[in-house]
Amino acid sequence: MPTASDKSPLQAFEPVSRLEVASYSLGDAGFNLYWAPLSAFLMVYLNEVVGLSLASIATLLVVMRLISAVADPVFGAIADRTQTEYGRYRPWLLWLALPLAAATILFFSIGSLPAESQLFSAYFSLILMNLIYTAANTAYNALSGVITPDSSQRELIMSTRFGGAYLSAVFITWLTPGFVAWASRDNQALGWQLVMTIYGVFAVIILLNLFLHTRERFALTSKPHVNPLHDVRDLFGARPWVVLFILAGIVTAASMMWTSITPFYMKIYAGHPKLVVNYVMTFTLGLAAGSAAVAFLTRLMPRTHLIALALGVIALSGAGLFACTPGQVPLMFTLQATGGAAFGLIGTLTFAMCADAADFNAWKSGHRATAMTYSMIMFSKKIGAAAAAGFIGWALSSYAGKATPPPLVIENIRLLMGPAPAGLALAGIGVIYLYNLTPEKVLRLQAQLLATFSPKPAETNRLP
Repeated sequence: MPTASDKSPLQAFEPVSRLEVASYSLGDAGFNLYWAPLSAFLMVYLNEVVGLSLASIATLLVVMRLISAVADPVFGAIADRTQTEYGRYRPWLLWLALPLAAATILFFSIGSLPAESQLFSAYFSLILMNLIYTAANTAYNALSGVITPDSSQRELIMSTRFGGAYLSAVFITWLTPGFVAWASRDNQALGWQLVMTIYGVFAVIILLNLFLHTRERFALTSKPHVNPLHDVRDLFGARPWVVLFILAGIVTAASMMWTSITPFYMKIYAGHPKLVVNYVMTFTLGLAAGSAAVAFLTRLMPRTHLIALALGVIALSGAGLFACTPGQVPLMFTLQATGGAAFGLIGTLTFAMCADAADFNAWKSGHRATAMTYSMIMFSKKIGAAAAAGFIGWALSSYAGKATPPPLVIENIRLLMGPAPAGLALAGIGVIYLYNLTPEKVLRLQAQLLATFSPKPAETNRLP
């Protein structure tokens, strides 16, 4: 455990207040006002309201994700090179709050446009909204690495953030269909436009509150390289970050398979289409529970052991789901909840560890690139998700919504729900044990960073 002498260089940094923890964590609820409706209802909106074909929508989503993957490190590089009296990352939340709301309202207004212009408008407005969202979210992620240098406080912040994020996503996903139906008055296009305008107003207020009530305490004077590619090169020379980069891709691929197959598993294999929504929500509630438990569980065992244990739970839960017979619905729900909790714990804890990896990279290279640290992790996640999506599409290619799926499709559903994510989880166990950055080492390297690069606290804690 870190000693008092280890922590002494960090005493100049005041603890993060409850208001600041709440304000930062609430930020994800603001982003969820955009993400949750898009995640759950984008296909429905574009197909049933706008009138685009499924083939056109699929192409649009591929283009959007490719652009988003490239945009992550670009916005990371820009954020790291931003210098204002309010910090590097907080100002972006102020600058982008209104443009993000406006771009979202624009996208959800295309249902009222003439049919001949809807496809172009969908490409333009969705990609614009996604780019602004990516830029704002990049700054939000990086902010978690400079709010405090204390690893335990970082874990608390991430635990609160992700626990609240998953719960808010459940609530918004539940609320939106009824809200749109109420607002539509026989005009779905108008209903979506009105609902997303209201969501946008609340999101702007949340992001402004986030800007006003957070502080960049650990804002070192160390700067990134002039060439952003050199920042990326440094990251791939930092072993702790490389471990997190690889693990992010593995876990995201496993999660993508699990969550994408969940409706098919309950509907087709178990034969209970009416339980699909509850089954999906069970996983999300598990995510929230696992995230909320991080701050407590890290007091009981080291991070690497905890992540390895969670990966083991995923592997066992997946194997159990593969072994379940169609009639074992209660067991399916139990395994769905335990798998969700394990995924939630890993996602939350590894995100907190990214801040430590950013400190390690700054100590090793002499150049601070916090936003790039997180952006490249997001790049890995998107690659993992894309690979999993491609594998799922191949495995279910012969289904096409047939009333009676071929036996091969049913078997592939079981494999994608069980052995595939379980195998990836087992591979992740081998990866996480390559992580060699302990809390004690983090404290020592932070002390050296403070001695070399730290400005006076008064220069880093300005509020508007």
